[in-house]
Amino acid sequence: MVQEILCITFVSSIPFMFSLQGDFVFDDSEAIVKNKDISSDSWLQPFFNDFWGTNIRSNLSHKSYRPLTILTYRLNYFLSNKNLTATQFKITNLLCHVACCLLVWRTYSCLWERFKGKYVMSSTLNVPVIATLMFGVHPIHVEAVCGIVGRADLLSALTFLLSFLIYDKSIKTDSYIYLFLSLIIASASMFFKENGITVLGVSCIYDLLCNINKRDNKKKLSDYTCFKNIHINIKCACRIICVVASAIILLYMRWIIMGRNTPEFKPTDNPAAFSDSIITKVATYNYIYFLNFTLLVWPQWLCYDWSMGCVPLINSVLDFRILLPVILYIYAVLFVKFVITNGIHSFPQARLLIMSVVLISLPFLPASNIVYPVGFVIAERILYIPSIGYCFLIAIGANKIVRKINRKVVICGFYAMILIYLLKSWNRSFDWRSEYDLFTNALNVCPLNAKVHYNVAKVADAKQNNSWALAEYKEAIRLYPEYYQAMNNLANLLKNQNQYTEAELYLKNALHYKQEFPAAWMNLGIVLANTKRYEESDNAYKTALKYRKKYPDCYYNLGNLYLEMNKTNEAIESWHKAINLNPKHVSAWTNLLALLDNTGQTNRALRIIPQALSDVPEMPSINFAIANIYGKIDNYVEAENYFKKAINLFGDRVQAIHFANLGVLYHRWKKYELAEAMYKTALKIDPRFPSAKKNLNTLNKLKNNHYTLFLFVVTSPINTSLS
Repeated sequence: MVQEILCITFVSSIPFMFSLQGDFVFDDSEAIVKNKDISSDSWLQPFFNDFWGTNIRSNLSHKSYRPLTILTYRLNYFLSNKNLTATQFKITNLLCHVACCLLVWRTYSCLWERFKGKYVMSSTLNVPVIATLMFGVHPIHVEAVCGIVGRADLLSALTFLLSFLIYDKSIKTDSYIYLFLSLIIASASMFFKENGITVLGVSCIYDLLCNINKRDNKKKLSDYTCFKNIHINIKCACRIICVVASAIILLYMRWIIMGRNTPEFKPTDNPAAFSDSIITKVATYNYIYFLNFTLLVWPQWLCYDWSMGCVPLINSVLDFRILLPVILYIYAVLFVKFVITNGIHSFPQARLLIMSVVLISLPFLPASNIVYPVGFVIAERILYIPSIGYCFLIAIGANKIVRKINRKVVICGFYAMILIYLLKSWNRSFDWRSEYDLFTNALNVCPLNAKVHYNVAKVADAKQNNSWALAEYKEAIRLYPEYYQAMNNLANLLKNQNQYTEAELYLKNALHYKQEFPAAWMNLGIVLANTKRYEESDNAYKTALKYRKKYPDCYYNLGNLYLEMNKTNEAIESWHKAINLNPKHVSAWTNLLALLDNTGQTNRALRIIPQALSDVPEMPSINFAIANIYGKIDNYVEAENYFKKAINLFGDRVQAIHFANLGVLYHRWKKYELAEAMYKTALKIDPRFPSAKKNLNTLNKLKNNHYTLFLFVVTSPINTSLS
């Protein structure tokens, strides 16, 4: 047993351990980096919000209620000294996957021992182990293990399996304590991720398969409940009643938590759900089922996102893709016929096959659009639990084949498949280390997916490859002409290139499709301000604030507009509002301090310096602005400290003005040698920097003729717009 545990642990770790040094990618940003439930002081807040940090009862919520998963993220956050370190999160995911593999092995062993019967007593394959090895390296699991949001699936699977194993214990011991414990863990599984509740259905079917028998004439009739020719042990019936009642209670609780409302999704999330044609819905849904099964069998085409055109709708009965799910259903019919023909009693291995199929189908049910439409087309991490049944089914098949074909051939073939899966998982896991690799790889799988092109454009923009970003944004809009987010981002890119006319056109087009789009209104305000249409810009900013009242970036940009219009009091007020909404808004703090300094409001600036240092103590621009203020009031020691701190914090981004102003401080402080050194350092960075040249000449004259000193060159408020 120890050897098996070590083997499973090692093999299931190999594909992922070398890709742990990665970033937060894709959904990790919304669920973890931007989710205040991760870093807030309240440990109860996750129980009131959805997985993405939105109030669960809000109409904007996706209704994905996974508070226990959020609590594990919080643990990671606090264990890393309140730092969001992606590597630690990824290591935790990998440990969860390894733990799942060990529980999968125990589950397979439990099923194998229970149902193998005399028919497979002479088996030469260790079915539980080879099935577990296949599960541990299956490429469909890369998203769940390497994508940190996949932890919901990992923990749901872990508690799913634990609940099932304890339920098996309750069957063996007829203990209601184990039954109650199993139900409690199943509840926890649901609060890790919604599909965890399906373990109750799996347990019921397992119980039936264990206890549906031909009645033993030696036992009393009262020991059985009879439905025609089916005889069920009464204890089994009681357990099933308890499980069904618990499932109903849990589902009702979930419905109450959701505010008695189903989630509202966009047509781009699940296009088939918004089709008016029943034929299109049914045909497309069934084709998606086929694609999911294909990904289990041959996971060659893996993509982080399958929405927005990745799977075109089937709009005609003449579409050849209709034949593919038909083939799948023919196989399913033949399978059912095989089980019925052989009989559950006379062919014990049929129960193993049934449990394998149940483990594939029941956990997939919440994602099938049968209960209610879901917010995705295909999600690979959803297949984490269903793959447990699939791997077991394949291993059972291999065990049957080994009786008819040379044992070595079968074993070599099976391990070759495991090796192929391992290498594929290894290669795929590297894609999940960075968004650049993840998004660009998806172009090969889903070239018709507008969202893929949109995300590629974002990473291209981050790498300052403007031409590539422009092309990808335009391709996203071509594929989906109503893609207002892409229009907004494209307009930002054009705005940064001073192409204001084209940027304005895209922003107005975005607002045509989405009137209540605060970011687009704000960006339109920025474009209008840059084209000197100040009144129109003011109206655009105020419209943005109408749709999003708590919008610090908009208040910041509105302050910049008022500065351009020489409305200094209004500018100061706007920046104050930005800071009140976001105390760590560095640009608003910098502009506020600089404007107070430049307008002679030194006392007002001194009053807010302690708050600035409390909110953003390590921001170089803040320390530089504070140094300038202290320097002007001849507080040389404080000014020197903040100048030096600012220069250290700027690092490679330090500019000539930073050394020049420190030189002015030394100049006024009569530390002439230090002043000369600072001026020369500034001129090394920028040989044409005028104030440094002028002050250095003044210093030389001062040494000879006691010449008058120059004052500080203070930076103006930053007018960099945020979007």
